Amino acid sequence: MRSSGDRPDDERRGLAAAALAAIIYGTAYPATAVALRSFTPLGVAAIACTIALPFVVAAAALGIITRPSRAAWNRASLVRLVVLGGLGGLAFIAATNIAVALSGSTITGFVAPLYAVAGSVLAIPILGERLRPVTAAAFGLAIVGTALLAGVDPSASTLAGVAFALAAAIMFGLYMVLARRWGSRYALDGSLVTIANLIGRGPGLLLVELVRSPGTLVPAHPDPAAVIAVLAIAFGSSSTANLLLMASVRRVPARRTSAALLLTPISSAVIGLVLFGDQLSAQGLLGAVLILIGIAGASGLTIRSWRQGVAT
Repeated sequence: MRSSGDRPDDERRGLAAAALAAIIYGTAYPATAVALRSFTPLGVAAIACTIALPFVVAAAALGIITRPSRAAWNRASLVRLVVLGGLGGLAFIAATNIAVALSGSTITGFVAPLYAVAGSVLAIPILGERLRPVTAAAFGLAIVGTALLAGVDPSASTLAGVAFALAAAIMFGLYMVLARRWGSRYALDGSLVTIANLIGRGPGLLLVELVRSPGTLVPAHPDPAAVIAVLAIAFGSSSTANLLLMASVRRVPARRTSAALLLTPISSAVIGLVLFGDQLSAQGLLGAVLILIGIAGASGLTIRSWRQGVAT
């Protein structure tokens, strides 16, 4: 029987898992920019996730992570698993990598994490959460911030990249909300969902690329830094971060997980500055700040809630 002191500890572990996942996710955007020196946007995702898949499957088989439940082997669970694998896997990673190729890692690193806002908004009709004034305000701030960030370089390429990043944010927000709604009810544990994501992002996308453009999937003489970046994505955001995110979603509400994911754009911006010297203009910086405030507001992260969390 769970003691009264277990719940706060469980929540702390869930939030810590989300924070670490956010930092790892943040490294993926600049790593993708490095990988794009030699690989195509879809090729980066296909190769990295194909490498990550056997790593996660082996970890589950050996009991290092939770073994997928046999209770999920029914039609209702598998249909929902395919939906989650598409939203959080193939569709999300493809849109994100295209966004990095079009608008760069720094802008994508701020826009794509708007899945925190998207998740809070989508939780209203899907999870039955009430529309709070702060959620509506956060959504408005995020939109204004995105417009300012996109206006830094209002070229067709940048605007298209922002559009892909927004699409990725909406899909991943829906993925987080549905993962929480379906997880326990259909025995879709974090290991199983992560494996489903990697199948779509990896072998599934690999087959598409082999048919679409086989000659560009693996370059003849890849940049060593690009190869290292692909491996970093494979063992970082494609596997470890996804497992941490699922561990968090099962322990705490999606809204609180989203609050910890504020670290994603910050991590991405810091690494982008160190690696590429990427700096935002005054307008871009204002847009980035508005996005961060919007994510914080939609996630329910206020000074009062932060103090209460520290007190517990």
